[in-house]
Amino acid sequence: MSFVIKESFKLILRSKLNFFLNLISLTLCVLLIVLSFYLIRASKFLQEYVQQNISLNIFINDNVNDESLNNFAAKLKNQPFTSKIEFISKERAAEIFLKETGEDFRKILDYNPLPASYTLYLKNEYTNKDSLNKIVSDIQKEEIVTEVVSKMEFLQKVIAFSEKVKLYIFIFTGFMLLVSIYLVYSTVKLIMNSKYEELETMKLVGAKLSTIKLPIIFNIILIGLLSGTISILISFSVISYFNIDYNLLLKMTELDFRLFIVLILLIGPFIGSIVTTVALRKISLRV
Repeated sequence: MSFVIKESFKLILRSKLNFFLNLISLTLCVLLIVLSFYLIRASKFLQEYVQQNISLNIFINDNVNDESLNNFAAKLKNQPFTSKIEFISKERAAEIFLKETGEDFRKILDYNPLPASYTLYLKNEYTNKDSLNKIVSDIQKEEIVTEVVSKMEFLQKVIAFSEKVKLYIFIFTGFMLLVSIYLVYSTVKLIMNSKYEELETMKLVGAKLSTIKLPIIFNIILIGLLSGTISILISFSVISYFNIDYNLLLKMTELDFRLFIVLILLIGPFIGSIVTTVALRKISLRV
């Protein structure tokens, strides 16, 4: 084992440029794989959040008596699509307006122009576009209703944008993965060519096939572990710099934190060792 380790470090010293190319490409590959993973999770969280918070703002005519309001509220509550409803009176609407804008229209107007409204929260199975359009259409037919407003279109645009970004990241990650594989494969080939005479001599003296291949494989595993370590350090630096919530990231990961770190460390060695094993498959003990 000591021979394998010594030979692995010798390979790094002999081919410094290839070492750095492999290190950079594998580090980028690991970072992009981790980023892709989080984009998938973020997209899922966003869709779940949208489904759980889809609501309709139903604005009511000013000249509506309490009985009509109560009947309308009861009708909404009994609908299969209703998760819950909240009534916002004209006075409450004025308070919300003042809190959000900081402007008090009561200094200019002697009446409250804001309408009363209901906020209707929908069940998840009714948050698709077709169901939502039908619900809006049915509610707008009610006499006491002046307007029904939904933010669904905006939220769908946000989801669509996140899906596009995720697709581009996937494409770039795939490209970097191919670049990493090519660089690792090329480096192994260069090492084999530079050590051709040494390899032939080892064959002549009866060296085992594992003795020839293991130093090269162990070399790329070391580079992979180093790329994983650098990726973790870069990730934590970015998280600290932008003050990202660690608990949110852990919740999105849905994995034990220590297990997730181990998985990041193993991505580089896994990719590198597989490519190296394929590149070394033609080596045999035949002289």
